Amino acid sequence: MMEERSQITDVFISFKSADKELAEELYHFLEAKGLSVFLSTETLPQLGSSDYRKAIDKALDECKHMIVVCSKVEYLHSSWVEAEWGFYIGEKRAGRKMGNILTVVTNDIEIKDLPASLRYYQVIFFDKDNFDQIAAYVGKNFEDPVYKPAPKNFLKSKWVMPVLLFLLLSGIFWYYLKEKNQPFDITFFAVPDPQLNLNPDYPQFEGGRLTIYTGNKEDSRNILPNQPVSFQQVPSSFLHKKVAVRLDARRWKLSVDSIVISKSPVQLSLIPNGSMGTVFGNIKDFIGNGIAACAVAIDTDTTIQTNDAGYFKIELPLQMQKRQYILSVTKDKYQPQRVDYFPGSGNIDILLKKVNSIRK
Repeated sequence: MMEERSQITDVFISFKSADKELAEELYHFLEAKGLSVFLSTETLPQLGSSDYRKAIDKALDECKHMIVVCSKVEYLHSSWVEAEWGFYIGEKRAGRKMGNILTVVTNDIEIKDLPASLRYYQVIFFDKDNFDQIAAYVGKNFEDPVYKPAPKNFLKSKWVMPVLLFLLLSGIFWYYLKEKNQPFDITFFAVPDPQLNLNPDYPQFEGGRLTIYTGNKEDSRNILPNQPVSFQQVPSSFLHKKVAVRLDARRWKLSVDSIVISKSPVQLSLIPNGSMGTVFGNIKDFIGNGIAACAVAIDTDTTIQTNDAGYFKIELPLQMQKRQYILSVTKDKYQPQRVDYFPGSGNIDILLKKVNSIRK
């Protein structure tokens, strides 16, 4: 089985787990036609690898064609499904993939409700009577009459080349006139700034919600670590113009609040959002009174003192920020205290017990 899977994947089937049965039915049909098909629920167990993400990325990169299966329009916008078909379309438009992308939907879905980038390509309804047609769109590249009609001979005529040349020049002229007025797609990647000198215990970027503002329009997409996200049908008037951008994510933000957009992929630089850099609280006795002039050491690296009310606060630099801090509190005539502090937990109250210095 491992030798079979070492060959290039003919078809990658993208689906949401709720559509597992539909996807598996189509998978078995195409496999029976002699195609090499990648379906996560069937293929990953056969590979015997625990690194499923790596295997999926490899299949996406190598597949010739893609089929997107869905029974509800909202499934197409789930993070993994949208990332998969968005990646394939981005590769196809960049000329790195020459295959077909085919959306297979159930009969209760209206094609007009599909994302514009998927509507642009072939859409077929999920029906066993249509399976042969689906196979034809993702057939092998050799001359197989099951999938391809026999090639037709070119017309042998002295007018063939002049006509073709005329059509070519007409197409180039039309492209020159229309291209600058056509909507375009933008692809983004989000990666931490490589120049950051962060603590090794600072949390990794886990994804978030990316929003761009083109004029009065606000458009948002889920963005995942090291995965592309595409915004489709951006008006041509915004090409090479500066637009506002925002990322909503835990512990990370964009290093800039605006970018100049182009048709080339844009890499967005990420930096910590500061939510893990503030440590603050109160040192009190067991009666509830604040204790002044207490020494508060943060991981033994930084020491500050409480004010007259027993309050302390410090803003830590980026290189010191991490998931958890250890606070050590000392004060003459009080028992020292050592506690864990988790950034984002807010104000912490630390109680010190006074040492009884009176000898009987």
